[in-house]
Parts: sequence; structure tokens; C-alpha cells
Amino acid sequence: MVDTARARQLGIVHVLRSRTTVPARDLASRFGVSERTIYRDITALTAHGIPIQATPGKVGGYRLAPESALDPLTIDSDHALRLYVLGFLDTADQSASAEERARTAGVSDSVQDVIRRLAQRIHFDTADWYWRDEGSGHLPVLRTAMLTATALEATWRTKDGQHKTGLLKPYGAVWKAGEWHMVAAHPTGAPARFRLNLVDRLQPTDLTFAYPEDFSVREWWQQTMEEYGKGDVRVTLRVAPAARDELLRLSLKSTSRVHEHDDGSLTIVLFVDRWEWLIPLVTSYGPDVEITEPADLRTAVIAQLRSTLAVYDTTVPTGPAPPDGLPHDDSRLRTTHGRHPGA
Repeated sequence: MVDTARARQLGIVHVLRSRTTVPARDLASRFGVSERTIYRDITALTAHGIPIQATPGKVGGYRLAPESALDPLTIDSDHALRLYVLGFLDTADQSASAEERARTAGVSDSVQDVIRRLAQRIHFDTADWYWRDEGSGHLPVLRTAMLTATALEATWRTKDGQHKTGLLKPYGAVWKAGEWHMVAAHPTGAPARFRLNLVDRLQPTDLTFAYPEDFSVREWWQQTMEEYGKGDVRVTLRVAPAARDELLRLSLKSTSRVHEHDDGSLTIVLFVDRWEWLIPLVTSYGPDVEITEPADLRTAVIAQLRSTLAVYDTTVPTGPAPPDGLPHDDSRLRTTHGRHPGA
């Protein structure tokens, strides 16, 4: 079944591309809906980064920002991702093709062709490299709720394994490192991050909410990621040249420090709230990454390596050391994600 709201929203963008300023009443007449519906559509589109400006006055209306006109022949990756969020490139939804949704919106043949070519050549693989896909099944419900400002009844698991149920106002969705996150707020609370693979139920309600005009999912997420895991615990890593390039790809906080040495090695200083999540990451590098401080983390890493060695000491006969065949790429980063129980 084609989502008429999403199709109409793409049609609105097409109309605004071809004209200067269009009153809400004209858009409502063209698409056969009320002006209130058009207002909601404009809010949804601007919330997803489509540069629409409102012009007040009797001859006012809506238009695309002059400096950010959407040329269908030069749609960049950001616009492609926004189309995906709006559902037009969602290959998991087999109910209608992307061009069928565009056709329902009443857009021109040229724009339909762009949509077709985007769907043909851009595939959003939301699964991680080594971790099974979890949580993305909630995306259709979440997308609809975001675009219609509909509150959701949710049940989710906390880090300590407890189940909680509550009413949430969905502000946005973020795909981060192979996992989907919902940015949502309780009725009287501040926005928070919910990993979709920890959400067991996401049910639409008949309640709507006013999307905060001054809220930006991108800005909120960037600030949250900067603060996430930051603390006063100093951790120092000594990185061998073999792991240098890979560790330089880490997304470090602004408080982190990187010191390069003449022999190609690195010293990386982190300031974290807790160091437990570093154990699986550091041990995956073997001798290429060494903890020099704090002593407690160094001791924990040694204990982890000894327990692993004990398993192999009892099952594998003694023999010559194998050659250094570890790939010096980002495979270890991808496989660990710095994951640790309770992290």
C-alpha cells in the first residue's frame, strides 16, 4: 500500500521547485487536503532538512530557499537519505516501487526518472558487517509517527535487563554504526536515545504532539555523542605502527589527545567515564595496542588475555608461533564495536 502522506510530501517539494512562492491554500487545493494537513507536511519536510521557507503576508506562502534549490540532476547523498527516511527508497517496503510512490504524488516524468535511478543505484544496507540486523522492523511505524507527530506507546529493555513501558514523542531516527536509534522524549521529559534493537514494542496511539521548533536531531545527536562516555578517567594507549592507521580512524572526543612518534607508533590519551568497554576493543589488537594506564584497566586486560590463553593452552598442542596474518584494516573495530556487557 502506497503511503499517500509521503507521496504528497514529495509532490509538495516538486511544486516548490517549479515555482517561487506557493500559498498553503493552493497546495491544499492541488493535493485535495486541508491547509492544516499542508502545514503538517511542511513541518515534516523541514524537520528532515528540506530547505523550505515561509513568506508571511497576503501574497506569502512557501518556497524553497533560493540558495538551496533541489535540482533533481544533482541530488546529493543527504537528499537521498532524506528520501529514504520519507520512504521512497526503502527497499524493504515491497508494497510499491519508488517510482510508483512518486507517480502517486503527481510529480513530473523527469523527477520520476530521477527517483527510479536513485532506487536502482543506491541501496541502504542498514545491517552491520558482522552483527545481525535488529530493530529495523520498527522503522515503518517510527517513520510514520515522526512525519505525523504521533505519540508512541513503547516497551524497551534497559541496560540492566529491566523492561519499561511508556509514552514517547518521537523526534527523530539516527542510523549509527549499523544500529538504528530513536530520539524520543517522555511527555514531560527531555529527549533521550533509544536503541531500536532494545525496543520490543512500538505502537502508534491516537495522540499527537507539537514538534519543538528549535529542536534539531542532528545537533542534538552530535552533542550527545560528544558527551557520551566522556569522563575524568584518564586512559593511555600505546599503539604499535601496525595498528596506527586503524586507530587513527577512531572517532575521538574533543578532549582526547594523539601523540605521534618517530617510529610510527602512537600514544592516545582518552578521558572516559568508565573503562570496561575498552577491554574487548584493546584485547582484539593483541600486542599492537597496550594499556599503560590506569592500572586497573591494565590488570583487567591481562586477566582477560590470560583466561583466553588458558582455553587454548588446554586444547591446542604446543607448536611454532603462526605468522602475523592479522588484517591491518578496520575489521577489528567493526567486530568489537567496543561492546561490553552493560555498555
